Amino acid sequence: MHLCLQKHSVDIHCHVASSADPAQSSSRAAAGNNDREVKQDGNKQRCWFLFSLLNILLFFPGVIFAQDGAPHIVHYQPVLSISGSMKLPSDVAVDQSGRIFILDGTADTVRVYSPKGEPIFTLGGTGILKQPLGLDVSPGGDLIVADSGNHRLALFPAEEKSPHFIDVPAAVDGKPSDPTDVNFGPDNTYIVVDNDNHRVICLSRSGKPMWATGTMGRNPGEFRFPFLMDIDRLGRIYIVEAINTRVQVLESNGNFARFIGEWGIEPGQFFRPKGVVVNDKNEVFVSDSYLGVIQVFKREGGLIGVIGDGSGKITKFKTPVGMAISGNRLFVVEMFNNRVLILERQDQ
Repeated sequence: MHLCLQKHSVDIHCHVASSADPAQSSSRAAAGNNDREVKQDGNKQRCWFLFSLLNILLFFPGVIFAQDGAPHIVHYQPVLSISGSMKLPSDVAVDQSGRIFILDGTADTVRVYSPKGEPIFTLGGTGILKQPLGLDVSPGGDLIVADSGNHRLALFPAEEKSPHFIDVPAAVDGKPSDPTDVNFGPDNTYIVVDNDNHRVICLSRSGKPMWATGTMGRNPGEFRFPFLMDIDRLGRIYIVEAINTRVQVLESNGNFARFIGEWGIEPGQFFRPKGVVVNDKNEVFVSDSYLGVIQVFKREGGLIGVIGDGSGKITKFKTPVGMAISGNRLFVVEMFNNRVLILERQDQ
């Protein structure tokens, strides 16, 4: 299974390892051996704190949002659930006619449903796709898939079942590309997230590289295992970084714009962000697969609220990952529930 989709026990381990402060580590190393016992005690305390925190999140993940000063509730009501033959779906998209495209990566298949949730047909399959993770659909119904295991994109033109393939170029050091998501970009381009190479690439429709940005790190313009993405109406690119626990926003030319969120357990922070989608009002929805919540932000990064029901209770999802928005409906992939939950906004 792909790093970004590993089960929580492994995912937590990766996060704890990544959240260590390099400056603190350097300082402790320079202190010498005289205070080794003190450092060991400090390390034990930190490990105990992290262990206790992870247990709280594991057994009571909603507790962080159940305190005084809880965030505003953005009201959504579930209206439809699509499940059945899919296993560990990762992403979803909706075309102009309302058809719902769900990526069932374990079956190397895209499952297409009517607006009422009735199965229509499938695309891809074994031998065509290999461990696909992300997808996007154009207003006209063209489907583009990040075919991660084959290091390429698969384009299914509207109403066609035979795809065209577009290779995603390897990194400068020769490491194969690892496309985990793709969107139809401005000016007839594809915007591709390359997870293993910690970068974002812009390709022409013929597959010619237009620009690429990113290297492994935490600074602006750097990434650590970027995963899913979305593009707003002005071409700005929103990329979820699962390990850096933030959303990084790029301008349409790949230049850094801003960060949204940071690691933490308070409203407006993330523990394990996985999906992002932007609506026509420039509201940015971010799913947190471990906390099981979806938070809504302003384009500039300020928190609007958390998705919940009409009674003011926060909606808890089971491993929310990819999302899509169509009109006043929000489509949420619940990976470990093996379904897509469709919710309708109530407070427009």
